[in-house]
Parts: sequence; C-alpha cells; structure tokens
Amino acid sequence: MKQISVVIVGGGLCGLMAAVVLQLQGLEVTVLDKGKGIGGRLASRRLRHGDAVGCFDFGAQYFKAQHPLFLAWVEDWIKAGVVKVWAEGMGTETGTIRSQGVKLYRGEPSNRSLAQYLAQDLKVVNQEKVNAFHWQDNIWQIHCDSGGIYQGDRLVVTAPLPQTLELLTVSNINLPADIQQTLTGVVYDPCFSLSLLLEQPSLVPDPGGLWLSGEPLAWMACSTKKGISPHGYGVTVQAGPEFSRHYLATDTEQVIALMTAAAQPWSGSAVLASHLHLWRYSHPQNPLDQPFLFGDFPGPVYFGGDAFHGGKVEGAALSGLAIAEHLLNSLAKG
Repeated sequence: MKQISVVIVGGGLCGLMAAVVLQLQGLEVTVLDKGKGIGGRLASRRLRHGDAVGCFDFGAQYFKAQHPLFLAWVEDWIKAGVVKVWAEGMGTETGTIRSQGVKLYRGEPSNRSLAQYLAQDLKVVNQEKVNAFHWQDNIWQIHCDSGGIYQGDRLVVTAPLPQTLELLTVSNINLPADIQQTLTGVVYDPCFSLSLLLEQPSLVPDPGGLWLSGEPLAWMACSTKKGISPHGYGVTVQAGPEFSRHYLATDTEQVIALMTAAAQPWSGSAVLASHLHLWRYSHPQNPLDQPFLFGDFPGPVYFGGDAFHGGKVEGAALSGLAIAEHLLNSLAKG
C-alpha cells in the first residue's frame, strides 16, 4: 500500500501531538510552522545584558493535566525529564490562592523544551508560512510564501481559527454554512506579553507566579523563582485583554513603558532589557467542546488546536490526539 502522507499546518502542541502519534504508526508526516522556534504558545526566549542572562516563558505559563489520557502523557514527560510540577496553586495580589491543590506543570528547563522534545524525530519546517492549499489530483497541495509546495493525502490545520478561515478564503474553499458559522463564532482575546530582565530579584512571591486584577495586567511570573532562569533575574508580565485590545495599534515602546510602570510594585527593580510580544489570538473566549472538525472540504481536512476541546494547553493536546485517532481509524476502515 502507498504510504499515507499528512501535512500539519502549525507546530503548536496540537500539531505536535498529532504528528508524534501518526508518525509512530508509520505515516509520513510533515509539520509546517511559520515561527523561528517550534511550539506555538509553548514559547520561551532569552534576554542578555552583560553577564546577566534571563530566560522567559512568554507564552503559556503552565498547564494542567486533568484528563486521564493527557495525564498519562505528562507522567511520561516527567520521567523523561522534560516536564516538572511547578506548584499546586498560585497566589493573587489579594493573598488568596487560585487552583489550590491542582498540579501546575511546566517544561524543563523551559516550556519550549517540551515542544523541542516532541519534535526531535519529526520532519519540521520552521519559518514556512502557508498562504494557500488546494485539493488537486486527489492530493492536497500546500503553498508557502517561500515558494515551497508540500503534498499530503490528509491535511491538518491547527492555526488560530481567524487565520484558518483567511487561508480557506484565499484558497477559494467554501465550507458548509454550519461549519463556517461554528468556526467564525469563536472569539479570541489578544495578549501583550512583556519580558523584563531585571537588575535585582523581583518581589513576586513564591512559587513565582502571581495573578493580578486583570486590567491592565493579568499575570506576572518570576523566572528565577519559577526555576527557568538561574543566571539572570527577570519577570514575564502579561496584560489583560482590554488593555491589549486598546493598545493593539500603539507604538511598541509606549506599550512597554505602560506595562513596566504597572508592574513596578512587583518587579521592584531597574530594568536592564525588555522584549514585547503580541499574541493576537491568545485566548479563545468561547472554545468549542468538540476535539476537532473534520470533512472533505473538498479533500479530507481536520481543523484543531486550542480553540477546541475546551481550550487551554490540555485542550490543544487532546485535540491533536483525537485527530490522530480519528485519522488512523478512518484508514483502518478503508
């Protein structure tokens, strides 16, 4: 039999989980990702100033594992040394504890390390932005800005839904009205994420994470107390959705100044270096309950990601696993 090929658009956790399972079952899998580094919101970076080097998780801060299937994967990652428990609950500025008694996991040494671990044996093409896909001669043709064209018997799209819908429009692919309405109905909040390399240790309390009022800031994390930055002091500061939406078109330096000032009571130090990142499609307000959508549009294509299975990191992982299971079952049934 011909080896079935699968092209996965998006190298976040959903795409990587699906890719790992499908490749283990003998399928030819290619993951295309527009970013420099793999992982989507499992994103980490370094900032340097002289001898100080700070490491920051500037995307997802932690994840939970409450579904038995995902928990089994997490336990394997812990044994492999790429995931550890960060805390069981996290403080708020009023002194209360959120998620008390629930294990909050992080990548080791950083969140991107988990994505790199999953991708280590996969065919991943970074900085490859897809601009269209077409079903031609019973195979998907995936076109990229680089001029590259990839082919697959099955297509899996895990990009944020507004980007997915834009790709479908450009590709002249019309979805059934109910599917179109479902995908269009998911609304995302934006989020500015600011990495600050500090001169002195931050004032963020142990274990290193702090939920704030929500506006203008929703979250701060101390990289040193989190355990991901042994050679530099730093904090990750994430803005609330209303602040982020209001300042979407504002000059970067102004946003940095506003967020730095708002974070001062908890950073408590001079700033040596900074970097601002905008997650335009950070949090789906109304994620879908189902793990994915599938259909012949006009060839077999799956839509998945963190807008499915209730959202969050765990939802994205379960979406990828469900896609892989459905695809394999469909092949087994012929």
